[in-house]
Amino acid sequence: MSHYGHFTLRQWLPAPPEAVWARVTTSAGINDELTPWFSMSLPAEVLPAGEIRNLALGRCWLRLFGMLPIDYDQLFLVRLAPFGFDERSQMLPRRHWLHRRRLRALDGGTEVIDRIGFVPRLPSLLGLYRLILLAVFRWRHARLRRHFSVFPVPR
Repeated sequence: MSHYGHFTLRQWLPAPPEAVWARVTTSAGINDELTPWFSMSLPAEVLPAGEIRNLALGRCWLRLFGMLPIDYDQLFLVRLAPFGFDERSQMLPRRHWLHRRRLRALDGGTEVIDRIGFVPRLPSLLGLYRLILLAVFRWRHARLRRHFSVFPVPR
């Protein structure tokens, strides 16, 4: 049995890729996706611009309910490009983590595609960890839908 977990989530938002990207690459946008369950301190308010490969951004603290530090992440951008990033890290419950987010322009909006791959430190918890991560990313997508549902749709 493999000790590697993965899943992909997709959703359409009624906003142009530029507006979605401007939201999902800021500290405020990332923390809004995680609220109220978690918050994350980031080494910068906004991700750097342009094409970047292999950039260590530094330590990011994960706080339960926005207050209680429960773990930290050494955030590493494998790739950053217009409308997409690959982020790799390690945390206490996971040995390896890869989060790929892509934004794709579609008629009247943007498709957000999150691909998650992970290896838990305790292989016996793979199924439980997958359920938790899936719930977190479904929540994040719901928060994005909530934010962009009031965005004016271009005609």
